[in-house]
Amino acid sequence: MEFVEEGLIPIIAILSAVALPIGFGMYLGLVSMRTKNKENMELIKQGIVPPPQSKPTPNRYRSLRNGFLCIGIALGLLIGNIAETYLALQEGYTMAACVLLFLGLAYVLFYFVTKDKDLEE
Repeated sequence: MEFVEEGLIPIIAILSAVALPIGFGMYLGLVSMRTKNKENMELIKQGIVPPPQSKPTPNRYRSLRNGFLCIGIALGLLIGNIAETYLALQEGYTMAACVLLFLGLAYVLFYFVTKDKDLEE
């Protein structure tokens, strides 16, 4: 029961929630790098020059869509908070409805902005 008295349980919980996912991500990244290195070494042993890694070109429309969605979420949270505070509406439902409304409006706005554009760029 010393752990409860010293308050180590919250510290362990926070470390578990933050450090474990970061550590797991680092492990997966290292395994991926090691695998890619082994593949390149096998190609070199066979006399094949590995192709250079090229970065994919960023998709402007995906960035635009994500920007609209972030703005929609922010507006939904802001308007939902104002509605719950000043109109004394039921908490939770108003916030969720506002966020969904503004997310939908963001998708519609994205559609109208990109409707006549070529999305293959």
